[in-house]
Amino acid sequence: MAKRKVKRSVEIRQNKRQKQEDSKLDQGLFNKYSVGDEDGDEDFEGFDELEEDENDEQQQFEDDDEEQDYELKPRSFQENSEDLVEGLPIRSLDGKIQRVVRKREPKKQTEDEKKAEEEAEAELKKLKAAEKAAAEAKAKVEAEEEEDQYKDLTPEQRIIQTKEDIATLAEKLIEDPEENIMLLSRLRRMSQSKNPITSKLALLSLVPVFKSISPMYKIRALTDTEKREKVTREVAKLRFFEENLVLNYKNYVDFLSQKTKIFMNTPKASELDKELGLLATGAACELAGSLKFFNFRSDLFQILVRRIMRKPSSDEEFERFQQCVTVLESELLEDNDGDLSLDVVRQLNKSMKKREFKVDEAVVNVLLSLQILSDYDPYGGAEEGDEKPKLKKKDRVHLSKKERKQLKERKQIEAEMRVAEQAISAEERERNQAQILKLLLMLYLEILKSRPEQLMAPVLEGLAKFGHLVNVDLMGDFLQVLREIAEDLIETTSTTTTTITSNQLRQIMLCVVTSFSLVDNIPSKKVKLDLKKFVDYLYSILPILSQDTEIEFSHKTLRLMDPLSNKFVKPNVNISTKSELLLRSLDSIFFQSNSNSSMRALAFTKRLYSNLLQFPEKTSIATLKFVEKLKSRYEDDLKSLYTTEDRVANGVYQPEVEDLERSNAQVAVLWENVLLEKHYCPAVAMGAKSLMKKAK
Repeated sequence: MAKRKVKRSVEIRQNKRQKQEDSKLDQGLFNKYSVGDEDGDEDFEGFDELEEDENDEQQQFEDDDEEQDYELKPRSFQENSEDLVEGLPIRSLDGKIQRVVRKREPKKQTEDEKKAEEEAEAELKKLKAAEKAAAEAKAKVEAEEEEDQYKDLTPEQRIIQTKEDIATLAEKLIEDPEENIMLLSRLRRMSQSKNPITSKLALLSLVPVFKSISPMYKIRALTDTEKREKVTREVAKLRFFEENLVLNYKNYVDFLSQKTKIFMNTPKASELDKELGLLATGAACELAGSLKFFNFRSDLFQILVRRIMRKPSSDEEFERFQQCVTVLESELLEDNDGDLSLDVVRQLNKSMKKREFKVDEAVVNVLLSLQILSDYDPYGGAEEGDEKPKLKKKDRVHLSKKERKQLKERKQIEAEMRVAEQAISAEERERNQAQILKLLLMLYLEILKSRPEQLMAPVLEGLAKFGHLVNVDLMGDFLQVLREIAEDLIETTSTTTTTITSNQLRQIMLCVVTSFSLVDNIPSKKVKLDLKKFVDYLYSILPILSQDTEIEFSHKTLRLMDPLSNKFVKPNVNISTKSELLLRSLDSIFFQSNSNSSMRALAFTKRLYSNLLQFPEKTSIATLKFVEKLKSRYEDDLKSLYTTEDRVANGVYQPEVEDLERSNAQVAVLWENVLLEKHYCPAVAMGAKSLMKKAK
């Protein structure tokens, strides 16, 4: 078959060459004469048809012989980039020729090009300035139009008319928000008016309006596909309402954020701006408490966090300060999913680090309200994972490829539904808890390392509450910092003539409670620690603690305020009194630790009886109950302290020695019990008599 095609192509070429020669002859002498008559023309009709068929076949083969378009293009390389240029090839040592490609040297920008770029930038700046000026002019015209309405009124009538107009706008918006949504823009512009009365009234009136018309879910922006698709009239109306609501709410929150940056001590700030700053803070507090599931929640929390980072300098600022703290604490208490708490903790962490922890202790106290960590177990997941066996291949449910694909699609749909419903799964909640705990503990550790005096007590209080959640990796750092804090406080007072203050006593006891709380929840297989240093610290401060007149006081105790103290400084955090901290420390040492001994029980019992002679009534009763509980555990050892009979022992009791192991407490006698039997409080006297009877 191939031979026939080749032969046929050769014949066609020959015919073509012959035709070319004949065409040359046609241009010569024979072209002047006709080649026949009419009858003769009919004889050549068959020859013409044959010639046309041959031409068609010839054209087909010529098309096959023609080169394609891609064959005519030059070769291209993968590295054919504008930044690369081909160099001369080189021959390597083994004789191979290698291709050389080098980077093209960038052309130096000419002065004309630089000048053109500068002109383009200048034109862009002019356009932006023109747009800004146009917006300002438009706002000015609108403000002038509003002022023209009240031009002929007296100041009193103008105030009344302004109140009526604002009330009318707010009433229409609350009654039918979808129909009157455009009035929201007008009311928002009135809040930015230069007239102080109009601005204040409109700013405050927008709060109940937004609280009434805003939904309790986030409104997401429409995609380009959703914008192009055709929808019903009701859906289009709802979309228009939501779009305008989010736009105006965003502008209003930005306006509040701008005004709340001005404090009472801000230099070069007008009185109107200071008043608007206080009003904007109150508005942000109300919106943050009511619209915590709506858009721009983080912006509202950022306003509250910014306001509490500075100490108040006036009565009005102190009220707003307390309002912000109260709102943040209530939000943390009511949060059950963790996303809101995580947002607040992140902003507090970032802001406190930025200010180098120069904040009021009430800011750190906000973190004590974290309810999301109350049921979190950082070691539960690992233990469950160790116990849960992995399914073998034969025990797994067999699924076909189609079923696996359907299961994957079903899970994806369920995940999208949870996002739409804003539902938080158990895994996401646990993930939020882990992130919150990590941020909280790292913040506490950094504060302890920097040691700001006003934040030590609240941080130690927080560690005492959340210390059982600390990871093993961070435990060593925390124990080291706590030991250094307690040791420095004791050494500074022992080397100088000054005595330990009430606040320093609290810090030492908080260090003791926190240290035992850190190792309380850790599995015994992982770590075993003896916190002897902290036991010695508590034993050394017991005599000083008995002389503290505020041992039963906390910031919640009702008492007269010191007229010489700062009115705006809140008393120490201190949810627990020092009496409660003492009992918690003793309980941790003897009933939550495995490293206690009878020598510790004897030494602490003798020193506690010495303190009972000075303790207040409630503390004395609680201490006697603890001694009774301790006596039930070390009954044989403590019985010897209640008798004066001779017994075999070495040396005498040394009450002034700070080391409890060298105090020789086993030879001591509890003569204080006889005095306590004559105590003015009947409960204390009965408790002392009961202990004496049980010891016999």
